[in-house]
Amino acid sequence: MNKNLKILFIALLALAVAAPAMAAKITAHGDLDNRMLVYTDQINFFSSNSASNTELSNDDAPDTFATAKYRLWTKMETNDGNTYGVYAIEFGGLRFGSGGTGKASGGSFSGDGINIETRWAYTDFQLPSVDTKARFRIGLFSNNVNKNFWAESAMGVKFYTDNWYIAWLRGDDRQAAGGDSWGDGDLDTLSARYDMKLEPAKVGLFLSYFWQDTQDDVSDFSSFNTFTSYALDDINIDTDFYALTFGVDGSWGTATNQGKFFVNWDVMYQIGEFNDVSGTGLAADATDMDLAAYFAHLDVGLNFGKATVTYTLYYASGDDNPNDDDLDGWLGADTDASFSVIMNEGGYTNDDYFTDRYYIADKGIIVNKLALDYKATKKTKIGVAVLLLQTAEDMEWNNVDQFGTPGVTNTFADDSIGVELDAYISHKLYKNLTLAWNFGFLSSDDATDAFEPAGTRNGSGDVDVFRSTARARLKF
Repeated sequence: MNKNLKILFIALLALAVAAPAMAAKITAHGDLDNRMLVYTDQINFFSSNSASNTELSNDDAPDTFATAKYRLWTKMETNDGNTYGVYAIEFGGLRFGSGGTGKASGGSFSGDGINIETRWAYTDFQLPSVDTKARFRIGLFSNNVNKNFWAESAMGVKFYTDNWYIAWLRGDDRQAAGGDSWGDGDLDTLSARYDMKLEPAKVGLFLSYFWQDTQDDVSDFSSFNTFTSYALDDINIDTDFYALTFGVDGSWGTATNQGKFFVNWDVMYQIGEFNDVSGTGLAADATDMDLAAYFAHLDVGLNFGKATVTYTLYYASGDDNPNDDDLDGWLGADTDASFSVIMNEGGYTNDDYFTDRYYIADKGIIVNKLALDYKATKKTKIGVAVLLLQTAEDMEWNNVDQFGTPGVTNTFADDSIGVELDAYISHKLYKNLTLAWNFGFLSSDDATDAFEPAGTRNGSGDVDVFRSTARARLKF
Protein backbone atom coordinates (compact mmCIF):
# COMPACT_ATOMS: atom_id res chain seq x y z
CA MET A 1 0.00 0.00 0.00
CA ASN A 2 1.53 3.31 -1.03
CA LYS A 3 1.75 6.38 1.17
CA ASN A 4 -1.25 8.20 -0.36
CA LEU A 5 -3.52 5.18 0.05
CA LYS A 6 -2.45 4.85 3.68
CA ILE A 7 -3.37 8.48 4.33
CA LEU A 8 -6.76 8.01 2.60
CA PHE A 9 -7.45 4.85 4.60
CA ILE A 10 -6.65 6.58 7.89
CA ALA A 11 -8.87 9.54 6.98
CA LEU A 12 -11.81 7.28 6.06
CA LEU A 13 -11.38 5.31 9.29
CA ALA A 14 -11.37 8.51 11.35
CA LEU A 15 -14.56 9.69 9.65
CA ALA A 16 -16.24 6.34 10.24
CA VAL A 17 -15.42 6.45 13.95
CA ALA A 18 -16.49 10.10 14.29
CA ALA A 19 -19.75 9.76 12.35
CA PRO A 20 -21.92 8.71 15.33
CA ALA A 21 -20.63 11.64 17.37
CA MET A 22 -21.51 14.09 14.59
CA ALA A 23 -25.24 13.54 15.16
CA ALA A 24 -25.35 16.60 17.41
CA LYS A 25 -26.52 20.21 17.54
CA ILE A 26 -24.19 23.00 18.60
CA THR A 27 -25.69 26.40 19.41
CA ALA A 28 -24.01 29.62 20.53
CA HIS A 29 -25.55 32.23 22.81
CA GLY A 30 -24.46 35.54 24.19
CA ASP A 31 -25.26 38.35 26.60
CA LEU A 32 -23.12 41.37 25.71
CA ASP A 33 -23.83 44.12 28.19
CA ASN A 34 -22.18 47.55 27.77
CA ARG A 35 -22.90 49.76 30.78
CA MET A 36 -22.10 53.27 31.94
CA LEU A 37 -22.30 55.05 35.25
CA VAL A 38 -23.55 58.32 33.79
CA TYR A 39 -23.02 60.16 37.08
CA THR A 40 -23.07 59.78 40.84
CA ASP A 41 -22.20 62.25 43.55
CA GLN A 42 -21.20 59.45 46.01
CA ILE A 43 -19.09 56.88 44.17
CA ASN A 44 -17.76 55.32 47.40
CA PHE A 45 -21.25 54.27 48.48
CA PHE A 46 -21.20 51.65 45.70
CA SER A 47 -18.30 49.41 46.57
CA SER A 48 -19.51 45.84 46.03
CA ASN A 49 -20.12 44.89 49.64
CA SER A 50 -16.85 46.24 51.03
CA ALA A 51 -17.70 47.94 54.31
CA SER A 52 -14.23 49.45 54.52
CA ASN A 53 -14.97 51.45 51.37
CA THR A 54 -18.73 51.97 51.62
CA GLU A 55 -18.88 55.57 52.69
CA LEU A 56 -21.08 58.63 52.33
CA SER A 57 -18.69 61.55 52.15
CA ASN A 58 -19.75 64.93 53.53
CA ASP A 59 -18.07 66.36 50.46
CA ASP A 60 -19.26 65.10 47.07
CA ALA A 61 -17.29 62.23 45.55
CA PRO A 62 -18.48 62.52 41.91
CA ASP A 63 -17.56 60.00 39.24
CA THR A 64 -18.44 58.57 35.83
CA PHE A 65 -17.19 55.35 34.26
CA ALA A 66 -17.98 52.85 31.51
CA THR A 67 -17.90 49.09 31.99
CA ALA A 68 -18.66 45.89 30.09
CA LYS A 69 -19.79 42.38 31.00
CA TYR A 70 -19.81 39.82 28.20
CA ARG A 71 -21.04 36.27 28.66
CA LEU A 72 -20.78 33.69 25.86
CA TRP A 73 -21.93 30.09 26.09
CA THR A 74 -22.21 27.04 23.89
CA LYS A 75 -24.70 24.21 24.16
CA MET A 76 -23.62 20.91 22.62
CA GLU A 77 -26.58 18.53 22.34
CA THR A 78 -27.22 15.18 20.70
CA ASN A 79 -30.02 15.16 18.12
CA ASP A 80 -32.21 13.00 20.35
CA GLY A 81 -31.85 15.54 23.18
CA ASN A 82 -30.91 12.86 25.70
CA THR A 83 -27.55 14.40 26.53
CA TYR A 84 -26.04 17.85 26.27
CA GLY A 85 -23.29 19.95 27.75
CA VAL A 86 -23.02 23.68 28.40
CA TYR A 87 -19.88 25.76 28.79
CA ALA A 88 -19.94 29.50 29.43
CA ILE A 89 -17.19 32.09 29.77
CA GLU A 90 -17.48 35.67 30.97
CA PHE A 91 -15.49 38.75 31.57
CA GLY A 92 -17.38 41.04 33.83
CA GLY A 93 -17.35 44.43 35.45
CA LEU A 94 -14.42 45.44 33.25
CA ARG A 95 -14.08 49.21 33.41
CA PHE A 96 -12.76 51.14 30.46
CA GLY A 97 -9.22 52.10 31.39
CA SER A 98 -8.75 49.56 34.19
CA GLY A 99 -5.15 48.42 34.11
CA GLY A 100 -3.33 45.52 35.71
CA THR A 101 -4.44 41.91 35.71
CA GLY A 102 -7.28 40.02 37.34
CA LYS A 103 -10.98 39.40 36.90
CA ALA A 104 -11.99 43.04 36.38
CA SER A 105 -8.75 44.41 34.91
CA GLY A 106 -7.17 44.70 31.49
CA GLY A 107 -9.28 47.50 30.04
CA SER A 108 -6.37 49.89 29.64
CA PHE A 109 -3.91 50.26 26.77
CA SER A 110 -3.34 46.95 24.96
CA GLY A 111 -6.19 45.36 26.92
CA ASP A 112 -4.07 42.48 28.11
CA GLY A 113 -5.55 41.60 31.48
CA ILE A 114 -6.28 38.05 32.60
CA ASN A 115 -9.99 38.53 33.10
CA ILE A 116 -11.90 35.51 31.76
CA GLU A 117 -13.84 33.28 34.16
CA THR A 118 -15.88 30.12 33.74
CA ARG A 119 -19.53 30.91 34.43
CA TRP A 120 -21.17 27.54 33.73
CA ALA A 121 -19.74 24.13 32.94
CA TYR A 122 -22.05 21.14 33.23
CA THR A 123 -23.30 17.93 31.65
CA ASP A 124 -27.01 17.14 31.52
CA PHE A 125 -28.55 13.78 30.61
CA GLN A 126 -31.90 11.97 30.59
CA LEU A 127 -32.37 8.71 32.47
CA PRO A 128 -32.74 5.93 29.90
CA SER A 129 -36.04 4.02 29.49
CA VAL A 130 -38.03 6.82 31.19
CA ASP A 131 -40.79 8.42 29.11
CA THR A 132 -41.11 11.63 31.14
CA LYS A 133 -38.40 14.16 31.97
CA ALA A 134 -35.99 12.67 34.53
CA ARG A 135 -32.58 14.26 34.17
CA PHE A 136 -29.29 14.65 35.99
CA ARG A 137 -27.14 17.78 35.82
CA ILE A 138 -23.53 17.62 37.03
CA GLY A 139 -21.00 20.45 37.29
CA LEU A 140 -21.18 24.22 37.69
CA PHE A 141 -24.72 25.46 36.99
CA SER A 142 -27.29 28.06 37.98
CA ASN A 143 -29.04 27.05 41.18
CA ASN A 144 -32.44 28.61 41.86
CA VAL A 145 -34.06 27.76 45.19
CA ASN A 146 -35.84 31.11 45.50
CA LYS A 147 -34.57 34.35 43.95
CA ASN A 148 -34.83 36.18 47.29
CA PHE A 149 -32.79 33.52 49.12
CA TRP A 150 -30.42 31.72 46.74
CA ALA A 151 -30.29 32.07 42.96
CA GLU A 152 -26.69 31.86 41.80
CA SER A 153 -24.23 29.37 40.31
CA ALA A 154 -22.64 26.60 42.36
CA MET A 155 -21.07 23.20 41.77
CA GLY A 156 -22.97 20.01 42.48
CA VAL A 157 -25.40 17.39 41.23
CA LYS A 158 -29.07 17.97 40.50
CA PHE A 159 -31.85 15.54 39.61
CA TYR A 160 -34.93 17.19 38.14
CA THR A 161 -38.23 16.51 36.43
CA ASP A 162 -40.93 18.76 34.98
CA ASN A 163 -42.08 19.99 38.38
CA TRP A 164 -39.58 19.04 41.10
CA TYR A 165 -35.88 18.70 41.79
CA ILE A 166 -33.39 17.74 44.48
CA ALA A 167 -29.79 18.95 44.48
CA TRP A 168 -26.58 18.53 46.46
CA LEU A 169 -24.06 21.34 46.12
CA ARG A 170 -20.74 22.03 47.80
CA GLY A 171 -19.91 25.63 48.51
CA ASP A 172 -16.59 25.05 50.25
CA ASP A 173 -14.26 22.04 50.19
CA ARG A 174 -11.40 21.35 52.58
CA GLN A 175 -9.17 18.32 52.35
CA ALA A 176 -9.13 16.23 55.52
CA ALA A 177 -6.15 16.31 57.86
CA GLY A 178 -5.06 13.70 60.37
CA GLY A 179 -7.62 13.39 63.14
CA ASP A 180 -10.47 14.95 61.14
CA SER A 181 -13.85 13.33 60.98
CA TRP A 182 -15.45 12.59 57.63
CA GLY A 183 -16.73 15.84 56.12
CA ASP A 184 -14.95 18.21 58.49
CA GLY A 185 -14.50 21.66 56.99
CA ASP A 186 -16.79 21.12 54.01
CA LEU A 187 -19.74 23.45 53.52
CA ASP A 188 -22.52 21.39 51.92
CA THR A 189 -26.13 22.01 50.98
CA LEU A 190 -29.17 19.96 50.08
CA SER A 191 -32.02 21.72 48.30
CA ALA A 192 -35.39 20.57 46.99
CA ARG A 193 -38.26 22.28 45.21
CA TYR A 194 -41.73 21.27 44.02
CA ASP A 195 -43.77 23.48 41.67
CA MET A 196 -47.52 23.20 41.08
CA LYS A 197 -49.72 24.84 38.47
CA LEU A 198 -53.20 25.35 39.89
CA GLU A 199 -54.69 27.64 37.26
CA PRO A 200 -54.84 30.58 37.58
CA ALA A 201 -52.28 30.18 40.39
CA LYS A 202 -48.72 28.87 40.57
CA VAL A 203 -47.33 27.60 43.87
CA GLY A 204 -43.84 26.42 44.75
CA LEU A 205 -42.65 24.63 47.89
CA PHE A 206 -38.93 24.55 48.65
CA LEU A 207 -36.30 23.95 51.30
CA SER A 208 -32.54 24.34 51.55
CA TYR A 209 -30.28 22.87 54.22
CA PHE A 210 -26.75 24.20 54.85
CA TRP A 211 -24.32 22.49 57.21
CA GLN A 212 -20.65 22.57 58.17
CA ASP A 213 -18.70 20.52 60.73
CA THR A 214 -15.25 21.40 62.05
CA GLN A 215 -12.69 20.14 64.54
CA ASP A 216 -12.42 23.53 66.24
CA ASP A 217 -13.55 23.52 69.87
CA VAL A 218 -14.52 27.20 69.83
CA SER A 219 -15.11 29.62 66.95
CA ASP A 220 -14.09 33.22 67.59
CA PHE A 221 -16.58 35.74 66.19
CA SER A 222 -14.95 38.76 67.84
CA SER A 223 -13.94 40.29 64.49
CA PHE A 224 -17.05 39.20 62.58
CA ASN A 225 -18.26 41.95 60.20
CA THR A 226 -22.03 41.75 59.83
CA PHE A 227 -22.12 44.07 56.83
CA THR A 228 -19.74 42.09 54.62
CA SER A 229 -20.16 38.57 55.99
CA TYR A 230 -23.70 38.11 57.29
CA ALA A 231 -24.75 35.54 54.67
CA LEU A 232 -24.64 31.75 54.52
CA ASP A 233 -22.13 31.78 51.67
CA ASP A 234 -19.91 34.48 53.23
CA ILE A 235 -19.57 33.54 56.89
CA ASN A 236 -16.05 32.16 56.24
CA ILE A 237 -15.45 31.21 59.85
CA ASP A 238 -14.67 27.61 60.76
CA THR A 239 -17.62 26.79 62.95
CA ASP A 240 -20.11 23.98 63.38
CA PHE A 241 -23.45 25.16 62.12
CA TYR A 242 -26.58 24.20 60.28
CA ALA A 243 -29.33 26.32 58.78
CA LEU A 244 -32.62 25.06 57.35
CA THR A 245 -34.63 27.45 55.19
CA PHE A 246 -38.07 26.50 53.89
CA GLY A 247 -40.92 28.38 52.31
CA VAL A 248 -43.60 28.84 49.71
CA ASP A 249 -43.75 31.19 46.74
CA GLY A 250 -46.18 31.73 43.92
CA SER A 251 -48.38 33.97 41.83
CA TRP A 252 -52.04 34.46 41.00
CA GLY A 253 -53.86 36.61 38.48
CA THR A 254 -57.36 37.30 37.24
CA ALA A 255 -59.12 39.59 34.79
CA THR A 256 -61.25 42.43 36.18
CA ASN A 257 -63.26 45.25 34.65
CA GLN A 258 -60.33 47.57 35.31
CA GLY A 259 -57.64 45.22 33.92
CA LYS A 260 -55.60 42.20 34.99
CA PHE A 261 -55.07 41.96 38.73
CA PHE A 262 -52.06 39.98 39.95
CA VAL A 263 -50.32 38.93 43.15
CA ASN A 264 -46.82 37.49 43.65
CA TRP A 265 -45.55 36.24 47.00
CA ASP A 266 -42.60 34.66 48.82
CA VAL A 267 -42.71 33.57 52.47
CA MET A 268 -39.75 31.86 54.16
CA TYR A 269 -38.74 30.76 57.63
CA GLN A 270 -35.27 29.85 58.81
CA ILE A 271 -34.00 27.85 61.77
CA GLY A 272 -30.52 26.71 62.73
CA GLU A 273 -27.71 26.71 65.24
CA PHE A 274 -24.12 27.92 65.44
CA ASN A 275 -22.22 25.80 67.95
CA ASP A 276 -19.38 26.72 70.31
CA VAL A 277 -19.19 30.41 69.45
CA SER A 278 -17.23 32.94 71.49
CA GLY A 279 -16.41 36.62 71.16
CA THR A 280 -18.53 39.73 70.96
CA GLY A 281 -18.86 40.26 67.23
CA LEU A 282 -22.29 38.63 67.21
CA ALA A 283 -22.74 37.42 70.78
CA ALA A 284 -21.22 38.08 74.16
CA ASP A 285 -19.52 34.85 75.25
CA ALA A 286 -22.27 32.64 73.89
CA THR A 287 -21.83 28.88 73.77
CA ASP A 288 -24.44 28.02 71.13
CA MET A 289 -26.42 30.51 69.09
CA ASP A 290 -29.93 29.69 67.88
CA LEU A 291 -31.06 30.98 64.49
CA ALA A 292 -34.73 31.85 63.94
CA ALA A 293 -35.53 34.34 61.17
CA TYR A 294 -38.06 35.01 58.45
CA PHE A 295 -38.57 36.77 55.15
CA ALA A 296 -41.63 37.92 53.21
CA HIS A 297 -42.18 39.51 49.81
CA LEU A 298 -45.45 40.64 48.22
CA ASP A 299 -46.37 42.22 44.89
CA VAL A 300 -49.92 43.45 44.34
CA GLY A 301 -50.58 45.01 40.96
CA LEU A 302 -53.00 45.94 38.22
CA ASN A 303 -52.28 45.89 34.51
CA PHE A 304 -54.62 48.17 32.58
CA GLY A 305 -54.01 48.95 28.93
CA LYS A 306 -50.39 49.96 28.47
CA ALA A 307 -49.83 50.71 32.16
CA THR A 308 -49.02 48.56 35.20
CA VAL A 309 -49.17 49.76 38.80
CA THR A 310 -47.42 47.59 41.40
CA TYR A 311 -47.13 47.85 45.16
CA THR A 312 -44.19 45.82 46.55
CA LEU A 313 -43.30 44.92 50.12
CA TYR A 314 -40.08 43.29 51.33
CA TYR A 315 -39.58 42.31 54.95
CA ALA A 316 -36.46 40.57 56.27
CA SER A 317 -36.27 40.09 60.04
CA GLY A 318 -33.45 41.73 61.96
CA ASP A 319 -31.55 41.06 65.16
CA ASP A 320 -32.59 43.44 67.94
CA ASN A 321 -29.81 42.37 70.32
CA PRO A 322 -26.44 41.27 68.87
CA ASN A 323 -25.14 40.48 72.38
CA ASP A 324 -27.48 37.61 73.22
CA ASP A 325 -27.49 33.97 72.19
CA ASP A 326 -30.17 34.36 69.50
CA LEU A 327 -29.72 35.17 65.84
CA ASP A 328 -32.92 36.81 64.63
CA GLY A 329 -31.55 38.45 61.49
CA TRP A 330 -32.44 36.85 58.16
CA LEU A 331 -29.52 35.07 56.44
CA GLY A 332 -29.54 34.85 52.65
CA ALA A 333 -27.20 32.75 50.56
CA ASP A 334 -26.26 34.21 47.15
CA THR A 335 -28.69 36.73 45.66
CA ASP A 336 -28.85 39.71 43.29
CA ALA A 337 -31.40 42.11 44.76
CA SER A 338 -32.46 44.80 42.28
CA PHE A 339 -35.48 46.62 43.73
CA SER A 340 -33.50 49.85 44.23
CA VAL A 341 -31.16 51.89 42.03
CA ILE A 342 -29.35 53.24 45.11
CA MET A 343 -29.39 50.43 47.67
CA ASN A 344 -28.61 47.38 45.50
CA GLU A 345 -28.32 46.19 41.89
CA GLY A 346 -31.12 48.24 40.35
CA GLY A 347 -28.50 50.29 38.56
CA TYR A 348 -27.23 48.88 35.26
CA THR A 349 -23.60 49.01 36.46
CA ASN A 350 -24.59 46.21 38.81
CA ASP A 351 -21.11 45.02 39.74
CA ASP A 352 -20.84 48.17 41.88
CA TYR A 353 -23.51 48.35 44.55
CA PHE A 354 -24.18 49.09 48.19
CA THR A 355 -25.37 45.52 48.80
CA ASP A 356 -26.63 42.65 46.63
CA ARG A 357 -28.74 41.25 49.49
CA TYR A 358 -32.34 41.75 50.56
CA TYR A 359 -31.22 43.11 53.93
CA ILE A 360 -28.56 45.26 55.58
CA ALA A 361 -26.10 43.50 57.90
CA ASP A 362 -28.00 41.59 60.62
CA LYS A 363 -30.69 44.29 60.87
CA GLY A 364 -32.99 43.06 58.10
CA ILE A 365 -34.95 45.45 55.91
CA ILE A 366 -38.43 46.84 55.27
CA VAL A 367 -39.17 48.15 51.78
CA ASN A 368 -42.42 49.73 50.63
CA LYS A 369 -42.35 50.46 46.90
CA LEU A 370 -44.96 51.86 44.52
CA ALA A 371 -44.09 51.61 40.81
CA LEU A 372 -45.72 52.67 37.55
CA ASP A 373 -44.57 51.04 34.30
CA TYR A 374 -45.89 52.24 30.95
CA LYS A 375 -45.44 50.65 27.53
CA ALA A 376 -45.32 53.76 25.36
CA THR A 377 -44.80 51.81 22.12
CA LYS A 378 -44.07 48.22 21.14
CA LYS A 379 -40.39 48.97 21.62
CA THR A 380 -40.32 51.61 24.36
CA LYS A 381 -41.05 51.36 28.09
CA ILE A 382 -40.84 54.00 30.79
CA GLY A 383 -41.34 53.78 34.52
CA VAL A 384 -41.16 55.61 37.84
CA ALA A 385 -41.11 54.38 41.42
CA VAL A 386 -41.01 55.69 44.97
CA LEU A 387 -39.52 53.64 47.82
CA LEU A 388 -39.70 54.00 51.59
CA LEU A 389 -36.64 52.23 53.05
CA GLN A 390 -35.81 51.18 56.59
CA THR A 391 -34.19 48.37 58.54
CA ALA A 392 -36.36 45.94 60.49
CA GLU A 393 -34.38 46.64 63.68
CA ASP A 394 -32.42 49.72 64.68
CA MET A 395 -28.89 49.98 63.36
CA GLU A 396 -26.53 50.96 66.15
CA TRP A 397 -23.33 52.89 65.54
CA ASN A 398 -20.93 55.33 67.13
CA ASN A 399 -18.59 58.07 66.06
CA VAL A 400 -15.63 55.68 65.75
CA ASP A 401 -16.84 52.58 63.90
CA GLN A 402 -19.95 51.33 62.16
CA PHE A 403 -22.54 49.05 63.74
CA GLY A 404 -21.59 49.39 67.40
CA THR A 405 -18.15 47.80 67.40
CA PRO A 406 -17.59 45.77 70.62
CA GLY A 407 -15.80 47.67 73.35
CA VAL A 408 -17.12 51.07 72.23
CA THR A 409 -20.22 52.61 73.75
CA ASN A 410 -23.04 52.80 71.22
CA THR A 411 -24.09 56.37 70.75
CA PHE A 412 -26.68 56.34 67.95
CA ALA A 413 -29.53 54.08 66.87
CA ASP A 414 -32.11 54.42 64.09
CA ASP A 415 -33.93 52.34 61.45
CA SER A 416 -34.95 54.94 58.83
CA ILE A 417 -32.83 54.88 55.64
CA GLY A 418 -34.90 57.37 53.68
CA VAL A 419 -37.11 57.90 50.65
CA GLU A 420 -35.89 56.98 47.16
CA LEU A 421 -37.18 58.11 43.76
CA ASP A 422 -36.34 56.02 40.67
CA ALA A 423 -37.13 56.34 36.96
CA TYR A 424 -36.11 54.56 33.74
CA ILE A 425 -36.65 54.40 29.99
CA SER A 426 -35.76 51.42 27.77
CA HIS A 427 -36.01 51.04 24.00
CA LYS A 428 -35.46 48.03 21.71
CA LEU A 429 -33.38 49.45 18.90
CA TYR A 430 -33.40 46.02 17.27
CA LYS A 431 -34.96 42.72 18.28
CA ASN A 432 -31.93 41.67 20.32
CA LEU A 433 -30.47 45.07 21.21
CA THR A 434 -31.88 47.15 24.07
CA LEU A 435 -30.87 50.68 25.08
CA ALA A 436 -31.79 51.84 28.59
CA TRP A 437 -31.21 54.68 31.03
CA ASN A 438 -32.26 55.14 34.65
CA PHE A 439 -31.62 57.24 37.73
CA GLY A 440 -32.21 57.05 41.44
CA PHE A 441 -32.19 59.67 44.19
CA LEU A 442 -32.12 58.83 47.90
CA SER A 443 -33.23 61.47 50.35
CA SER A 444 -31.29 60.10 53.29
CA ASP A 445 -32.68 59.70 56.78
CA ASP A 446 -30.83 59.25 60.06
CA ALA A 447 -29.76 55.58 59.70
CA THR A 448 -27.45 56.47 56.81
CA ASP A 449 -25.31 58.40 59.31
CA ALA A 450 -23.72 55.01 60.08
CA PHE A 451 -21.98 55.20 56.68
CA GLU A 452 -20.63 58.72 57.02
CA PRO A 453 -16.91 59.10 57.83
CA ALA A 454 -15.73 58.38 61.37
CA GLY A 455 -15.49 61.58 63.34
CA THR A 456 -18.40 63.22 61.51
CA ARG A 457 -21.25 60.95 62.63
CA ASN A 458 -23.77 62.88 64.68
CA GLY A 459 -26.89 60.69 64.53
CA SER A 460 -28.35 62.57 61.57
CA GLY A 461 -28.26 61.46 57.94
CA ASP A 462 -26.74 64.47 56.21
CA VAL A 463 -25.80 63.08 52.78
CA ASP A 464 -28.25 62.42 49.95
CA VAL A 465 -27.27 60.13 47.07
CA PHE A 466 -27.83 60.41 43.31
CA ARG A 467 -26.94 57.79 40.71
CA SER A 468 -27.72 57.47 37.00
CA THR A 469 -26.73 54.54 34.77
CA ALA A 470 -27.23 53.45 31.15
CA ARG A 471 -26.70 50.35 29.01
CA ALA A 472 -26.61 48.94 25.47
CA ARG A 473 -27.31 45.20 25.77
CA LEU A 474 -27.16 42.61 23.00
CA LYS A 475 -28.65 39.17 23.73
CA PHE A 476 -28.87 36.20 21.38
